[in-house]
Amino acid sequence: MSLAVQSAGRAGLVFLPVERFFLPALALALGLAAAPPEMRGAGLSDHTTALFSGSAPCAFCHDQGGGALRDRKGNDLSIVGDWRGTMMAHAFQDPFWRARLEAEVKEHPHLKSFIEDKCQTCHAPMARTQARHDGAGELAFSTGLADPLSVEGVSCTLCHQVQDHDLGRPASFSGCYMIGANRIIFGPYDEVVAMPMQRHVEYTPQFGRHTQASELCATCHTLYTPIWDEAGQVTGQFPEQTPYLEWRNSLYPKRGQTCQECHMTRLEEPVKISARPPWLGSRKPFWRHQFVGGNTLMLRVLAQAGAALDTLAEPKQFEPLIAAARQQLERAATLRVRASRDKGQAVLEVEVQNLAGHKFPTGYPYRRAWLHVRITDADGRRVFESGGHEQGRIRGLTEGYAPHYDQITEPGQVQIYQAILGDGRGAPTGSLLSARSYLKDNRLPPRGFSNTGQGAADTRIRGGAEQDANFNRKGSGADRVTYRIDLKGTAGRLRAEVARLFQPIPPEWVVRLRAGSGRFARAFAESYARADKSPETVHRVKLEL
Repeated sequence: MSLAVQSAGRAGLVFLPVERFFLPALALALGLAAAPPEMRGAGLSDHTTALFSGSAPCAFCHDQGGGALRDRKGNDLSIVGDWRGTMMAHAFQDPFWRARLEAEVKEHPHLKSFIEDKCQTCHAPMARTQARHDGAGELAFSTGLADPLSVEGVSCTLCHQVQDHDLGRPASFSGCYMIGANRIIFGPYDEVVAMPMQRHVEYTPQFGRHTQASELCATCHTLYTPIWDEAGQVTGQFPEQTPYLEWRNSLYPKRGQTCQECHMTRLEEPVKISARPPWLGSRKPFWRHQFVGGNTLMLRVLAQAGAALDTLAEPKQFEPLIAAARQQLERAATLRVRASRDKGQAVLEVEVQNLAGHKFPTGYPYRRAWLHVRITDADGRRVFESGGHEQGRIRGLTEGYAPHYDQITEPGQVQIYQAILGDGRGAPTGSLLSARSYLKDNRLPPRGFSNTGQGAADTRIRGGAEQDANFNRKGSGADRVTYRIDLKGTAGRLRAEVARLFQPIPPEWVVRLRAGSGRFARAFAESYARADKSPETVHRVKLEL
């Protein structure tokens, strides 16, 4: 006689074997728990449907325990433990994303159902995919809010079920990943022990070479938004974010360096990847699931908000992710500065080199980086400053946006590396669905990038940087800016400090969101007001002249 429990599924009920629930309980009773309670799925979802499972069942084996998921020094390598403090885990809980979604709907109310469904394709991918599998139409945001699959954002059984179908081609971009209905889980190892996973969660693990490829990440991180005319017809598409295309138009693919190589720390040592079965051997290499980016601001917001935002991690669990993001930013660029005096002027030649495999900044187009240059005399008095900031605001900026500079002579001139969206009239806009062009894109490209290379039509350098002979010269991925500062009779030794700063969300955009007065705009503004808004320092150089 077969015992079963029921879980809502595709067309009625999915019957799951009792072993899935009985064996974990037995293991706990025998003292074989995979991890302490605070790590073993506490606060994680065990909701299961025809296609997906929450991360709690995954955590039962893929957290610490039984000698698993530790390096040679005993450091914690927990897969679910690492993931639960990431932006991917909080893709749906992200308060800035919710505020932007709300703002787009308010600006384009006639496109409400499309906007909500499209945004949830990659921010609530399990809920949206399951809904489509069940025959539903566009997923409303209100429905996503009530769906237990949404809570974990981009979770284990989403990425590991993506099929190797059209990956790297336009057909797979903008969230057009393909999920099979046969509960096959793909991983990077070809020596597969299938039975434990089949019995515990009814997934069958298989080797999937594509799990190590940039093309997998490209399904959501190459995003085009449609362009509508006044009659409501789609007349084109706008490249909202294109890190995969930027990477492809660089020297990194030739070197075999993929997204995973930089964003998932790779350990070249054997690691036991699961606590069960106890006789399971180690695997090499091992990739940590921290998915490291540079958005320390939102990680700090999530850590502070805690229960208010229903986060998946405790504040202390965000700390290693914030530290890893800062280290990632420090690796993203270098600065070289040559300083001299010439006829009553201080001359600084500042060269900034992008070391990332895509533009920096990249991804969501609000992000910006800039140069902060400060010169003081022997007594510490300020002689010159460009790019100074307070509470995240760059001092001296006027309305509009800063042009690209090859030479700077005044404090109000600031070299800001950013993308500026333009609407149909050529005016700056913050709305993704109003965007028709890039008015400026002087984000530093990766080494090997060419304005005529593969995919360059959607990733090319735009604005004043196109005419700057020092910008990405011969595909260098670098820019040189010359500062000529009138010293006005200043005598004695001077000290110069040059820093490259990074900011994922400029305060100006927060002000505009707050002006919308929507529920989620207010919630984000409140979280943002409590957060440390200091930009991150990517690199800093100090010298005397």
